[in-house]
Amino acid sequence: MRDVKFLLGVFLMLFLGVLMLFLYNQSISYEEEETRKKHIDALLLTLENKIEEISKVTLTSSVILAQNPHVIECLEQKNREGCVERLMDVKNAIMATSLFENIKFHLHTHDYKSFVRLWDYHNAVEDDLSAFRGTFEKMKKFKKPLRGIEVGRHGMFIRAISPVLKGYEYVGSIETAVGFESLNEYFKKEGIEFYVLMNNHQKNIANAISYPASLALDNYAIINRPTNGLNLVKSINFQGTGYLKRGDHTILHTPIIDMNGVHIGFFVLSWTDSLSLGSFK
Repeated sequence: MRDVKFLLGVFLMLFLGVLMLFLYNQSISYEEEETRKKHIDALLLTLENKIEEISKVTLTSSVILAQNPHVIECLEQKNREGCVERLMDVKNAIMATSLFENIKFHLHTHDYKSFVRLWDYHNAVEDDLSAFRGTFEKMKKFKKPLRGIEVGRHGMFIRAISPVLKGYEYVGSIETAVGFESLNEYFKKEGIEFYVLMNNHQKNIANAISYPASLALDNYAIINRPTNGLNLVKSINFQGTGYLKRGDHTILHTPIIDMNGVHIGFFVLSWTDSLSLGSFK
């Protein structure tokens, strides 16, 4: 009888020990998961703030240029050479400040046609943009500048578009567009790989550029990097904002919504377990 009680006591102690160890491990896992979620939320906020910073700069330059008398005059008179000359001076001045490497300026006519793409100013074709650039109608109606992310003939950019007015007359608009290169550099310094994935449906719009097969990822194309570092993701089935684990990599994804409320792709950030996200708080 004593042996039975002794064995029962030992078994009970072992059971309680295992239970306590299990609960302890669960508690640690929960705390680690909560910490990870807080860091990821902070990382997403950082991304949002960085895009907001770029967007404000593009908006400022767009608004200032829209009020420039030379821009108003060249749009009103449809003087391409005069527009190119003035905008090139502005671009060189902005480039000298090291704000952005490849800032783009685009002038549009009052009837939503491309007038001057400064990066392609030898091309005098005035292609109609009204079919896929829904922001023009809003801007012309309210005569207010708009900013955000949008896809055009030459790809996806962070854009700001301002109406060009002579008095109360709408003579056209001017757009400032910036790519995602500065975000690549920022996150790389933090040990994070940053990707911009554009949905393949948008290629019908962004048909002035090519998309290498090496940068294809399921129904998306990587548009901000020359190499594909997401090969560990065999298929893209992202839903909203979330993250997944692949080996020692964490992959965070969040939707890209354009100025018209359309889902056009995903931002993806990837890092290894060895990286501490403690700097994102």
